[in-house]
Amino acid sequence: MFLFRAMKDIIMFLSSVLFGILFSFLVFIFSIFIISRFFKRKYGNFEPKVSIVVPAYNEERNIEKCIASIFDSSYPKNKLDIIVVDDGSTDNTLKIIKKYKNVRVLKQNHLGKVEALNLGVLKSSHEFILTIDADTTLDKECIRELIRPFSDKSIGATTGNNKVRNHKSLISAFQNIEYHFSNLIRNSFSKVFNNGIWFSGSLACYRKTALKKIGYFKKDTLAEDQDIALEIKRAGYKTINTSTAFGHTIVPSRIKDLYKQRARWWIGTLQSIVKNKELFSRKASPSILFLYINQFWWSLYAFLSLPLIIYQINYWLPYNSHSIPSMLSYFFKWFSLMGPIYVLYKIPDFGISIYSIFGVLSGIMTTMLSISALKLFKDKVSLKNIFAIFFYFPYTIVLNIIILISLLRHRFWERSFYIK
Repeated sequence: MFLFRAMKDIIMFLSSVLFGILFSFLVFIFSIFIISRFFKRKYGNFEPKVSIVVPAYNEERNIEKCIASIFDSSYPKNKLDIIVVDDGSTDNTLKIIKKYKNVRVLKQNHLGKVEALNLGVLKSSHEFILTIDADTTLDKECIRELIRPFSDKSIGATTGNNKVRNHKSLISAFQNIEYHFSNLIRNSFSKVFNNGIWFSGSLACYRKTALKKIGYFKKDTLAEDQDIALEIKRAGYKTINTSTAFGHTIVPSRIKDLYKQRARWWIGTLQSIVKNKELFSRKASPSILFLYINQFWWSLYAFLSLPLIIYQINYWLPYNSHSIPSMLSYFFKWFSLMGPIYVLYKIPDFGISIYSIFGVLSGIMTTMLSISALKLFKDKVSLKNIFAIFFYFPYTIVLNIIILISLLRHRFWERSFYIK
């Protein structure tokens, strides 16, 4: 009995510690977002010639829309050098590309995205190189907004904000909120600290001098975009998240595809920050410090969160299982924003505790950040988006499980992701 009680106390203590750290993370992010609203970083008009590199492998469904969006851009067409690198496609990708007379086509055997990017960069004509994934389309002002910060010679790379193109499936609806939330965090840090954190290579622009200085893109991590951004920082440049540059990308519509994508992203980012570990120091930008702490914290949390959540649910379940409606109500409150609302409603009966304060505030801050992200990135507060925000917690559990499995399986499948 004593051992059981001791284990129970330990688990409750661990739950309290984890919840406290999570709440601190949320308060910090919320504070950075509020502060960022008072920062207005402006760059002068800057319209140099730009090389656009699009690596493509079996992209017959997407490549035409991608190229069309480049030609629809407001950027002067006589200043654009468009290069599509066909990575040994076996479908009609190459045939579709050849319809465009103003697009240079480079071909290689299926060597992977990194080799395709490097070939495009080496054959490019201009100092500024915009890289776009073939399943991404650009807003009219995207190129201009990505280029403008380069008027500051200390900036080595910029990245924009991808929005979800395919909204039909339930899983894509959750990813839509996730992308907006991530964009909000990236842009808030970039504005406040004048240096970006997470870097999206599917919509990024680089100074060719900086790429040459660090030896171009490399294949020694699974996330070449995050690695190149950190290497550019090591070379003495800044990387910026541009809040006004928008692209639209295709996201996974099946759990299997989501797992494969996120496992590669997570392990690749861990590899990149370990590889560039000297950036993590007392003198580092808060954006860099946050990236390192965030990545390792969530890796640890992935191992601890699921058993603790199961324990917490099971601990309170006997008090809410006297009937099927009460049990359903219990799980509904656990896995939705109804939980914080219910706690707030029940304060007169239950009283105020540190858990009730933190729970309610967490719900309020998360909702405010999510709705603010929708507004900032020009999305609608639609029924589907409200649904995804309301039931977002189960989706985070799925993401944590993906992180956990990818960390456990990493040494077995690492090499298979080098050719993408």
